[in-house]
Amino acid sequence: MLNDSERHVLKEAYSSRRAMDNLTILCDEYGGRFAGSEENKQAAEYILGLFEEYGFNEPHLERFTFPGCRVGVSSLTIKGSNRCIQTLTLPMTPSGEVEGEPILIETSEDVGSHNLDGKIVLGTNRLPLESCVEAGAVGFVWMHPYPMMGPPTGVVPRLVPSVSIRHEDGLLLKRLMVKGRVTVKLLTECDVFERESWNVCGEVKGKGNSGYVLLGGHYDGHEIAQAAFDCGAACMAVTEMGRILNSSKGLTGDVRVTCFSAEEFGFYGSKDYAVKHAGEMEDMRFTYQLDCNGGFNPQMVTVDYWPQLEPFYGELRSDLGLELPFDQRMGPGDSRAFHELGVPTGSIIDYRDPGRLALLKTVRHTVYDTVDKISLKGLQDDVAIGAVSTMRILANEDWPSHRSMENVLALKRSLQS
Repeated sequence: MLNDSERHVLKEAYSSRRAMDNLTILCDEYGGRFAGSEENKQAAEYILGLFEEYGFNEPHLERFTFPGCRVGVSSLTIKGSNRCIQTLTLPMTPSGEVEGEPILIETSEDVGSHNLDGKIVLGTNRLPLESCVEAGAVGFVWMHPYPMMGPPTGVVPRLVPSVSIRHEDGLLLKRLMVKGRVTVKLLTECDVFERESWNVCGEVKGKGNSGYVLLGGHYDGHEIAQAAFDCGAACMAVTEMGRILNSSKGLTGDVRVTCFSAEEFGFYGSKDYAVKHAGEMEDMRFTYQLDCNGGFNPQMVTVDYWPQLEPFYGELRSDLGLELPFDQRMGPGDSRAFHELGVPTGSIIDYRDPGRLALLKTVRHTVYDTVDKISLKGLQDDVAIGAVSTMRILANEDWPSHRSMENVLALKRSLQS
């Protein structure tokens, strides 16, 4: 049953357009916010301004460095016909030019059963590039697995020239390969160097001493679109949660709001935060790391294998009157730094099946990741779910404690088996 403070939170969540309005400004003014770029820094300052406007305690930027890049041009030419296929340069690929015969590799198991020496791998999924290169591959072409959704982007290991192409262009290559031997020339340009970025940090102070909940999401995206779904909606949702909770009188602990950067390059912002705030981790009761949320599907909660929390979210579902699917699965990238420390972690996401291919059915990492893909109702549901459950997490006397490092390692082993 909802109490008065929770009703106040819900009234604010469903009567406000601020999260959507702020997201629109973030995306229209600062583009994809590619980590380390000028847009990325300007976006950090914009979010910091919101933290200050909403009265967060000690709003500030925390600088860190990471291995980043500036993406250049790329091309894929079918030899003999001089036909060019549209490509995207995948971030962190080395610059280079290679020629070879394309070979279709669709699963990790395919790597060991084909001769890849001097070949350019055509993959329908993100394959283990290290294994492909060890087997002799000299290039990688990532074909989007679904029609009309590509070409996708995403950071790759700095091993061999790597690009992505549309699903339909991949089908063309496959048809040509069936007809006979095909040779392609692959060219990539990408400047790799150390870059800097910033986490945006603020806090909402409660009246008790029951620890704190960290609300997070990453504001960096890719340069090809507005990065609304991945991941502008997340940082604007947690900012709105903080604004509303700051006006509530029902907090029995603190709430930290942090918008991370460089998630797309390997979770560097959240990893830096975990190191800098290592002495405070024991007081963290829970962290929500939102990612790919706020779309037109029902919003769901996932936790990283804490079955004892199912009754908690069952009661929340009933009280909020939402569909609120719930699942046990590993959370998005920025949850990893806290999961590694044994902290209970969770996420609020658009409903989808688990796995990488389910994510590729969305607009994530494509040119279609724009503000129109975000639902006001979806964002409001995110804010309501996150804000009300945060109050309850802080007030819950039976909330699970941190996992030991032994238990973290045991869980890893069980998931890998």
